[in-house]
Amino acid sequence: MIDENISCLTESTTYEILKKHNMLYGWNHNPGEPAKKEYTDKPKHVHDHWHTDIAYIKIAGIFYFLIMVLDGHSRFLLGWDLMTDMLGRSVEDFIQSVKEKYPYARPKLIHDNGGQFISHDFKRLITTLDMQQVRTRRNHPQTNGKIERMNGTVKNEAIRPNCPMDYQEAWEILNTYAYTYNYQRLHAGIKFMRPADVFFNREKNVAKERKEKLTFAKKIRIESNGLGAVQ
Repeated sequence: MIDENISCLTESTTYEILKKHNMLYGWNHNPGEPAKKEYTDKPKHVHDHWHTDIAYIKIAGIFYFLIMVLDGHSRFLLGWDLMTDMLGRSVEDFIQSVKEKYPYARPKLIHDNGGQFISHDFKRLITTLDMQQVRTRRNHPQTNGKIERMNGTVKNEAIRPNCPMDYQEAWEILNTYAYTYNYQRLHAGIKFMRPADVFFNREKNVAKERKEKLTFAKKIRIESNGLGAVQ
């Protein structure tokens, strides 16, 4: 609301309003659920960690396979594809296509122990692309929690609400959502910045502009309240 010049409220005030009206959590929130441990080596900059995973997407009774690469520092969606199979070659082609968009990146690629990611061909590809592999613990998907949450976000915010009837419609929905996610959607994990703000190193300017608007709004409220008291 600050960015769009609708209203100027601090995070704490917004939190209190949402809390008062019981709007902080979704319908399936479980307050007793313990926090899960993620990969403990936190990314220090853009292209430090890349997270990838394959999620099942069911469209009109047919399963497709959504694969994404997420930058761990900025949460920027670097690439995605809706594949008709999850063969090793398809995964390798996808990872190579993402790397070609960022040829100077030397990331750690964090993934689970799926057969596509632990094959000898995939290991050779990672070496050729000058990347490092980091495998998550077996049976502990939360250690790759950023991309696991991204899978859920895409399903809940793009696929399920729009109910695509075929592959082409699903692809178009995902393509639109990828732009919305990167350039418009505020992300709680990066201090309510847009992933593009952090990815392109604009977060300090955005934070400064928000602070200036809040300061100005506070001044206006003080002046308005003072005027009302005088009258």
